[in-house]
Amino acid sequence: MNILCFDTSLNKTYIAIFYEDKFLYDEIESDENNYHSAYLIPRIKKMCTDLNMNLNMLDAIVTNCGPGSFTGIRACLSVAKVMAIELNLPVVGLNSCEILKEACGINNAVVLLDARRLMYYFYDNENIELITRDNVLKNIKNRAIVCDLNTYRDFSDVQGCEFINYEMQNYNLAKVMYELGINKLKSSDNIEKDFSHAKLKANYIQTPPVF
Repeated sequence: MNILCFDTSLNKTYIAIFYEDKFLYDEIESDENNYHSAYLIPRIKKMCTDLNMNLNMLDAIVTNCGPGSFTGIRACLSVAKVMAIELNLPVVGLNSCEILKEACGINNAVVLLDARRLMYYFYDNENIELITRDNVLKNIKNRAIVCDLNTYRDFSDVQGCEFINYEMQNYNLAKVMYELGINKLKSSDNIEKDFSHAKLKANYIQTPPVF
């Protein structure tokens, strides 16, 4: 299957196109002038040109619905939905936690992401919970924990745990997204129904309070 994968919910923009026997991968960091999601569409277009293909040749889209940045998730979902509608494609929505757990390659690892306001997203056994710091400490004993930079700073001094800051790893997250997405597509009995654009739902990190 020819598949486009992209994610602007995490620390970078991750993009990959799997076209016939070709694989093209790119990642983009933000700078002080532009959030990385601003590069998403132009970079997808350039990658299609480099592969000598067009978007009509795609069979499916895979994207990340969060948790992550508010702006990044909106960018992901907006682009994915518009493309899915215009090109009549199925779109697989993943969550950040399942992507990061798969990327680390540790079977019993959990994922812990900063959700702001002294709360954390905790992922174990395919369930995402929003929990407090005290509950984090109860759930991470003797575990490997994949986390973001903020969470690493908050908990890396906890004894008996292995903290893995994904932002410091060289994970090919777009390839991981492809592998998760293709497995979900292959396991579906009704791709059109199971992966309709209407089923995409955002997993937002809590937005800051408004005064």
